[in-house]
Amino acid sequence: MLNPTIARIPSGNADFEDAVDAIEKWLIRKTLGNVSLTKIFTEFSRRIDQTLFPLIRSHVTMRQMHPFIDHTDHTWNREGEELTSNSRPRSLTDDPNWVQSPLYYMLENVILEYRCDMAQAENVKKFPIFSDFEQIGGTDYIAFLTPFGSREAAIKSHDGVMSSWLTDKEGGFEERDIAALKHLLSLFDIAARVFKREQTLQDVLSAYLGPLAAHQVMEGKTQRGDGDIIQAVIWICDLRGSSSLADEMAMADYLALLNQFFESMSEAVMAEGGEVLKFMGDGFLAIFPTPNEAAIADAANRALTAAQNGADALAVLPSEAAQLKFGIGIHHGDVMFGNIGARERLDFSVIGPAVNMASRIQDLTKTLDANLLVTSTIAKHLDRPWRSFDPQSVPGLKYSIKVLTPT
Repeated sequence: MLNPTIARIPSGNADFEDAVDAIEKWLIRKTLGNVSLTKIFTEFSRRIDQTLFPLIRSHVTMRQMHPFIDHTDHTWNREGEELTSNSRPRSLTDDPNWVQSPLYYMLENVILEYRCDMAQAENVKKFPIFSDFEQIGGTDYIAFLTPFGSREAAIKSHDGVMSSWLTDKEGGFEERDIAALKHLLSLFDIAARVFKREQTLQDVLSAYLGPLAAHQVMEGKTQRGDGDIIQAVIWICDLRGSSSLADEMAMADYLALLNQFFESMSEAVMAEGGEVLKFMGDGFLAIFPTPNEAAIADAANRALTAAQNGADALAVLPSEAAQLKFGIGIHHGDVMFGNIGARERLDFSVIGPAVNMASRIQDLTKTLDANLLVTSTIAKHLDRPWRSFDPQSVPGLKYSIKVLTPT
């Protein structure tokens, strides 16, 4: 039985109403499922083409709340070609194809619905992409802008979804086609908003906590004290001479320099499978989890490779960052990986004696004039030449420790 909205679609055709109803029910199921929005849009477009009216091409774009991605575009066409792209943050006017598109025109002029009869030559000339649509047989085009939440705030922040639809049906869209599309789009737009909010949560958690910690939080470990005891290679890096740099440089310049340092070193860690957990002033903490004894040698080797690759990446930067000095401490042991903090302000990180040890040996790089120090716990797993130092006393420990640096 069709709901009241569907019943108002002028069709005069029970099969058409049944097809709309089938797509509506399918959309509701998918919204409650765990399928990517691009896959839903592809299947949504295919079902419209096969059961409602001819659809030769469709397109959807949505702004992302992501530190590294500006927006996602997805295009479907009847021939089976699909194209998904995630654009890095940029000015909206950087891309001439975007600036000359009907969607940009709608966004700039806050037009929620725009239709263009492709059979009229003067319409085809309005936007360059319309010539492409004419060549593939397009007869009618319609696009929609759906803001999420307050219209004024949504338009300002580009929070919403835009979609466009192209038919090659002779005579273009009928009234019932447009009515059905609008109704079904109201459901798809809900799916888009749900997907965006869930994706934003996952993306932001991953960007600020790291993928492993984000997964733990998404799995429900959100209470203070929630966590697991794991084994890991702990990697702590600290910038040298940062206090004097901060005093001597303009704040913006110092921040740019610090970000270049973090980018070079942390990306080297992530490239080797490490998890960057926390940036701490002018240093950061990372781990390479070791699920069993056999994994320690591999994790330790990757940690040392990350240190070397990070140093190499830093050294070739065309800026003052190439001259930066740093110290790295690497140790292996048990850590508590989970939630710590106050009742209303939590952090997901690692704590424990092994973390403290990594921090202490990182401090020793200052006095021993070495960029990288490891404990014997790490060195014994790696078949490579080492230079040993005399046993070192560290604050908080009753016994001296042996530290080494690769030669």
